[in-house]
Amino acid sequence: MGEQAASADQYDVSLMVLSAPNVPPLMHRNIAVLESKLLNAQGFHVLLGRDILSGCLLTYDGLNGLFSLAY
Repeated sequence: MGEQAASADQYDVSLMVLSAPNVPPLMHRNIAVLESKLLNAQGFHVLLGRDILSGCLLTYDGLNGLFSLAY
């Protein structure tokens, strides 16, 4: 009850996060992603899941609105 099926466009994308010079980028190839109008309406362009973050160290400072991502 309360659950309703919704359709969404799916795309295969590659993700590359650049870092400092001479440091290899974080790279994930051929990731299946879904478009979400709900996230877009809230001002988000991307939502990274635990499949990507599992290879990283994410530090979030909510008090100051800052984050860092190391890999």
